[in-house]
Amino acid sequence: MVMGPKRSVLVLEDEPIVAMDIEGILKDAGYDVPATFASRAQALDWLSANTPDVVVLDIGLSDGSSIQVAKHLFAKAIPFVVFSGTSPLEPEVDSVFRNGLWLEKPAGTSRIVNAIELACF
Repeated sequence: MVMGPKRSVLVLEDEPIVAMDIEGILKDAGYDVPATFASRAQALDWLSANTPDVVVLDIGLSDGSSIQVAKHLFAKAIPFVVFSGTSPLEPEVDSVFRNGLWLEKPAGTSRIVNAIELACF
């Protein structure tokens, strides 16, 4: 359970069931989830006016790779958790994703919450 003020977590996931699951897990753990998006365009638009405490992002979104989002987060020093079925060691994975904490799918509730807590500190 998160202590003190609620930390905000932006969720970027193109699979609706997975997105709803992550959002529910985070809310149950005491986090604020101000937005959940399936596309990088939506995410970048939202991030132009908002700054979450941490972001959970999948590499593949509905409109392509989330590389631009990861670069934006890294440039703004916003911590992020890469939640993906892809290994960070795959050659096609852009190095910008290695700046985040990596969590391979599938992951249970405690692993997701622990990754967010680690990313926040």
